[in-house]
Amino acid sequence: MLGQRLWQTRSRLCRPFVRNFTIAIDGPAASGKSSTARAVAHELGFGYIDSGSIYRCATLLALRQQAKDDSPEVADLITNAHLEINILPNTRQAPQRVTGMGRLCVPDVQVLMNGEDVSREIRSPEVNRHVAKIASDGQVRKVVLDIQRSLAAAAKAKSTGCQTKGTAANSIPSGVVMDGREAEADSVPGGVVMDGRDIGTTVFPQAELKIYLDASAMARAIRRWDELNSQLKETETGANQPVYPSVEDIARELEERDYADINRTHSPLRIAKDAVVIDNTNMTFEQQVYSITDLARERLGLERKYDDI
Repeated sequence: MLGQRLWQTRSRLCRPFVRNFTIAIDGPAASGKSSTARAVAHELGFGYIDSGSIYRCATLLALRQQAKDDSPEVADLITNAHLEINILPNTRQAPQRVTGMGRLCVPDVQVLMNGEDVSREIRSPEVNRHVAKIASDGQVRKVVLDIQRSLAAAAKAKSTGCQTKGTAANSIPSGVVMDGREAEADSVPGGVVMDGRDIGTTVFPQAELKIYLDASAMARAIRRWDELNSQLKETETGANQPVYPSVEDIARELEERDYADINRTHSPLRIAKDAVVIDNTNMTFEQQVYSITDLARERLGLERKYDDI
């Protein structure tokens, strides 16, 4: 029934109701911004920009070149890099552990840097430890800001406001690939969902919908620990041996990251004055995604669809 209902909802979305609608989702580390933003974009047929991956690519480049975190060289490295952020055509259901029901589709994102798939490497503990320092650099942020806005423009041009028919996705250099579903004839270029820490305050201060997604420090630490350990491969010490820090260590790292994000000079983490604050500590994944989807529908002049979820 729910699958049929969601299909009917998407069908009603397949009409020219939106153009240039931006959803900005901000919040601290491990608050669920990325997975939530991807699911919201999928539900609405919007483009998606993983802004954090751009800073992570800059961090990975700095680590590989052994450049210091505050070196002017980092801005040059990311300026000259060729980045592709692709939403893969095959979507997966959100984990039972997260949703409680496992119904939502969360598209996977592939990040290519100079043609190399770095999707997993940019999420490594080493990158996690350095990314806050890299992201606090004013010149790096200036370069990334231009990249974010360019990618958002490309995503809006490719998004449809509805997606129903399955076709293969094609890669768009320096852009965003939707999940490959072809829009109906009367759909129009629509919107984009972008997550980060300064999207609603700096990147898109005029966004039609701003969300600040938050959770308790321990809830975020557990989620990050689960995320890191889900990436484990067989190691020399045996299969599925934990190689990442404890939950407590991750909680301390997140506290340090929060402090750095809030107190940095350039575009610090702030709650936009007109943002809707959602604390998802005790929410299911479905609840937080559908609550944002319904907020977007309201702003678009459409009826809410998920009040009973």
